[in-house]
Amino acid sequence: MPLRFDIIDEYDGERKPSVDIDAIARALSAFTDKKEGGVRFSAVLSLVPRERMRELNARYRDIDEETDVLSFPLWETEEGLSFPEGWEEIPLGDVVISPEYIFESSISGNLDYNKETALVIIHGILHLFCYDHDTDERKREMWREQDAILSATQGGLSIH
Repeated sequence: MPLRFDIIDEYDGERKPSVDIDAIARALSAFTDKKEGGVRFSAVLSLVPRERMRELNARYRDIDEETDVLSFPLWETEEGLSFPEGWEEIPLGDVVISPEYIFESSISGNLDYNKETALVIIHGILHLFCYDHDTDERKREMWREQDAILSATQGGLSIH
């Protein structure tokens, strides 16, 4: 089942990404089906201005600087994920992205802006499933998953 996104768009600046959220959701479905077969997942995706992203990063991570993505998982415990049982749809949490930050990073890295935006969204969703990049091994695992999911989105890059 595809992941369902609720989108909150607080970003009214230029350079709005053109990413097909449905394509990302479909690409994530193979991944989410492995986690809890038959359960539908949802997540909130927020697009915010760079100032708001800096505020959130300072407030929740004590890092007073901008970033591309923040994730706020609902079911993460010290032991890993702990989903409720018997729910038809499980809300995973929130993914917040900064289109301006992603745009500037894509320019400086000579990368495709829409592909980078899709990658950042996928990266944020993986954090909701307790993937992280705090060790080399975990980083390799997370990068492997996000690359596989991103490659499955090819053919559909337009946030409706």
